[in-house]
Order: sequence, then C-alpha cells, then structure tokens
Amino acid sequence: MSIDSDRQELFFKLVLLSIPAALVKAGIIDPSANITLENMPLKITKPTKKSSRSYSTKTNKDTLKDKIESDSNQLIKPIPKKPAEFPKDPKNNNVRYWLIKSEPLTRIDPKTGKDVKFPLSELQKVEFETWDGVRNHEAKNNMLNMAKGDYLLFYHSNTSNPGIVGLAKVHNEAHPDPTQFDPKSNYYDAKSTKEAPRWWCVDVAFLRRFRSKVTLEELRSNPKLQEMSLVKRGRLSVTPVRLEEYYEVLAMEKEKPLDDDIDCDIDRKFVEIE
Repeated sequence: MSIDSDRQELFFKLVLLSIPAALVKAGIIDPSANITLENMPLKITKPTKKSSRSYSTKTNKDTLKDKIESDSNQLIKPIPKKPAEFPKDPKNNNVRYWLIKSEPLTRIDPKTGKDVKFPLSELQKVEFETWDGVRNHEAKNNMLNMAKGDYLLFYHSNTSNPGIVGLAKVHNEAHPDPTQFDPKSNYYDAKSTKEAPRWWCVDVAFLRRFRSKVTLEELRSNPKLQEMSLVKRGRLSVTPVRLEEYYEVLAMEKEKPLDDDIDCDIDRKFVEIE
C-alpha cells in the first residue's frame, strides 16, 4: 500500500506522541520538552553510544598503568596468603626490608624482541618504576606484604659478578600488574580479569647507589648471612630481608672502597641518601 508523505509524517508523529515515556528513556527526546504536533521534530537522531572503554586502545606501558590505576581505585588489595615473615624496624620508621632483582645488561626477550635490561641507573632517572612482570606467587605475596616506604636492596642479576648495588624504596603499595591484561605482553595472563586480578606489583623509587657492589660471592662467604633468602634460595626475584641481614649488608658496603663496579653509570654523589 502506498502512503503519501503528509500521511506518513502524521502517522509517525502520532506514534511518537503515544509513547513519550519510551522515547525519554531511550534518550531520543528531552523529558522536559513539551512535544506537540506543531513542534514535533521531523528527524530523529539516534543517540550516540558511549564507549564502555574509558582509556585509549594503545597498549603501551604508561597507558595501561593509567588504566589499571583507575580500575584499582575500586579494588581492595587482597590479604597476602602468608603474612610478612620478618618484623618492622622500629629504629627506621617501622619499615621492612626486602630485596629485588633486575638485569643490568642487554638481553633480548625472544618472544617480544625487546631488551629486558633495567639497571639501577634507569631507576635513578625516573620518579618511580612499576615492578611488573613478576609471575611467581611467592614473590607476588612478598609485594603484597610491602608497605609504602619499605626499603629494597637492589640486586643486579644475570651478570658475571652479580650483587647488591644500591637501595630503593616502595613508592606505591601493591596494585594490579598492568601487563597481565595486555595480550601483546610477555606477561599476559588470559585467566586474569580486571575484577579479580591474579598478579599484583608495587612501584619502586630510587634511593641511592652503593659505594661498591656487594657481590653474591661476598654475601655467601659471610657467616652472618647464611640464612638470607638470597643465599639460600637464589632464584626468587623478590625476597624478604631480616633487620640484622640488612644492617650487615650495609656494614659490608661501608668497608668497601669507593668504586664504580656497579654495572651502570651513577654519579658518586648518589652514594648517600639525600
């Protein structure tokens, strides 16, 4: 059946006037508008669908970090499955001590083709670094136990002469590791969701470099450090450190001559904490 344009327009307006509530709910007309046959719009614009994504589709680290920080505001940090093993230091603002490992020399990841090196000198250049990519549950649990301000012995691994080269601190407490949600990342975890992240990490900030590297060989040779996690379980990348172990490491460093054998270039003025 053929309907002329005038009758079509009238028919359309009558239909609209018969279901104003539905139109208001759909966002097609303003609920405060006084719609009559005279002012009925001849064109209806389909409302623009707002994107459910509040972040860029880029998958670079900074973008993902912003996204996760936004999402994690609504998340509660999970209770660690195992509480912190060693007590706080009442003589140093009740901080705990930990050790984290990083690779100072170039090594190309075969999957991503990217250089994984991150010496202490790189941390010294930035406000803080997200300590992401940890995929060991014990190491993750250690980061969940960290508090803002805790001290971190910074250990250079995967070198001919590995050892502790400086100090860092926890800048921000544990939050979801952004790389677990990035399909392009070597650390992507398809089983992890934003609502229930599997992997958490802290943000780390530079404190100072050591006078000289305290080597793994020296640590192993010290009778006072035979129970240190690094000495007993060398492969774990994030480990707790006892108060007496921390101070023994500092004592070892103090006895060493000033040297630049720390695998990277950091000005000697950064030997002392500012």
